[in-house]
Amino acid sequence: MLTPKELGEMWRDLAHTQVLSVYLDTRVTDPAMRDAWRPALLTAIRAAGAHITDPEERGRFDQAAAVLRDPSPAPGGMWSAPGWVAFATADGLRYAADLPVRPTSLCVWREGPVIAPYVRALKQHRPVIVALVESRAIRLFRYAKGAIQPIEEFTTPSEEPSGAGSAAPPRASSAPSARGAVGTEAVARHRLAAFQRMATAFAGRVDALAGEAGWVLIGGSTEWAHHAHEALGKHLDGRVLVSSTLHHDAADADMKREATDAATELRGAHGRVIVNQLLDRGNGHARAAVGATAVQRALRASAVDLLLVSPELIRADEALAENAVRAAIGQGATVEVPSGDAAAKLDGAAQGIAARLRFPVEDVGGPDEDEEAVLAAPTAQRP
Repeated sequence: MLTPKELGEMWRDLAHTQVLSVYLDTRVTDPAMRDAWRPALLTAIRAAGAHITDPEERGRFDQAAAVLRDPSPAPGGMWSAPGWVAFATADGLRYAADLPVRPTSLCVWREGPVIAPYVRALKQHRPVIVALVESRAIRLFRYAKGAIQPIEEFTTPSEEPSGAGSAAPPRASSAPSARGAVGTEAVARHRLAAFQRMATAFAGRVDALAGEAGWVLIGGSTEWAHHAHEALGKHLDGRVLVSSTLHHDAADADMKREATDAATELRGAHGRVIVNQLLDRGNGHARAAVGATAVQRALRASAVDLLLVSPELIRADEALAENAVRAAIGQGATVEVPSGDAAAKLDGAAQGIAARLRFPVEDVGGPDEDEEAVLAAPTAQRP
């Protein structure tokens, strides 16, 4: 898959080139239908070129279409990913790959690649850093794109404080502790201090691995897992989940399953928080734009810092979603596609689109001619 940076670079490289963009839902449950993508692709290509009347443009389209009639790599059907994407120009195939999510199938011939549906798949680039924690060791793993990889292990010294097992109770005590109690407490303090030193190194490493977008899943011994969580920086709040069911000796399959569930839960919670914040700010005329008209105005002012578009908007109005995503990327904004409850709320309260702003944009009334053109733009041909 492309990274967000690579996607932006490809869009800028092809922004003024006519591109045939294809997204296919390739998931099948019947082996007999494993090649069903082929007639769907050919039908979509014919529909995308049906309106072309200019001979020169028709020639460019036919050259791009010829590349995709027998693509390499081809969609993998039930033995591969649930989706597939390809971008082709008259000069040849520019990009083709499986997608880890099911896209809404579409085929579009226009200037620049259609990238809004791809943004939804970018969430798979956000890794899950898995930590299996014990009192004397923390093992780190990275889960991304369906694979779990060990990273490194932190350990503490195994020795106990000198004389811990033979320490005597303090003489001033009127009720002496049971034999060995003070020694046990000293061992516990020593172990906690050693763990905290290890956890400091662990926290720094997790910060670097998770970056600005990754999730963190902590499992292992419950008590020590919570200590490890407390060591993490506040900027990771909302991106960390402590599991009570992921044990310190978990197998790879267990880590994959729990990491997938953790990413889904954390992504959903993150989406709900962001959507709620933007709706609250938008209603209060703060630094947020809610709905297509307000977002278009903010994009024209280069005021957008974060753009949210729902999967339903991408499906139902490809032109509006695509133009908004392109404009946002062009001004260096982050683009996210929430899912689940967050996406439903974005659809219900904001027409499927909202934005966080770098600075307020004055409300000057209804859409201008540019906005009307975007809102009235024709939608893409779909298989």
